[in-house]
Amino acid sequence: MPLRLGVFGGSFNPIHLGHLLVAEDVRRRLRLDRVLFVPTCRPPHKHGPMTHYHHRLAMTRLAIAGEPGFELCRIEELRPGRSYTVDTLARLKVLYPGAALCLVLGSDQYQEISGWYRPQMLARLARLVVMSRPGTAQPALFPGHDPRRVLFRAVIQVAVSAKLVRARLAKGHSVRYMLPVKVSEYVTRHHLYRRPKVSAG
Repeated sequence: MPLRLGVFGGSFNPIHLGHLLVAEDVRRRLRLDRVLFVPTCRPPHKHGPMTHYHHRLAMTRLAIAGEPGFELCRIEELRPGRSYTVDTLARLKVLYPGAALCLVLGSDQYQEISGWYRPQMLARLARLVVMSRPGTAQPALFPGHDPRRVLFRAVIQVAVSAKLVRARLAKGHSVRYMLPVKVSEYVTRHHLYRRPKVSAG
């Protein structure tokens, strides 16, 4: 049997318990050998300031430490330019010859896949596992994708997002039970996501 690898990319800014819950749900349902967590170095669809890659990498490492079904993948760390998923998959095909790759993405991401770089190639390089997300309907199949290579899968519903976590941290609110403990400690130690104080006068 070929090695079955899930590829779970994201900015992970920060990685939270929702990421871990859906990754484990997909891993078990599809009987994947491992899920590769791939923090994106320079995501093309993200605008504005972003926490430095080395912080996001470190938080991802802490979040999945001790879980044999999860693996940190640093493939985008040294690649110049933007982080395009199609390039990452092509490189993984070389690094893991013969492996069956499953690209794990949210239904909200798949709805916008026509704006991705070379979207038609994604389903040729990997099977696409499109996860349902709270409040989103199943998206239509992208015209350039073979329906046999796209799996729409309902996964555990977790209404936690990195945007919500960042907003709460900026206001000084608790994010307990939203972040893994080690990640929360890292955020506090490095003063991440705090709103800059405005000096009076």
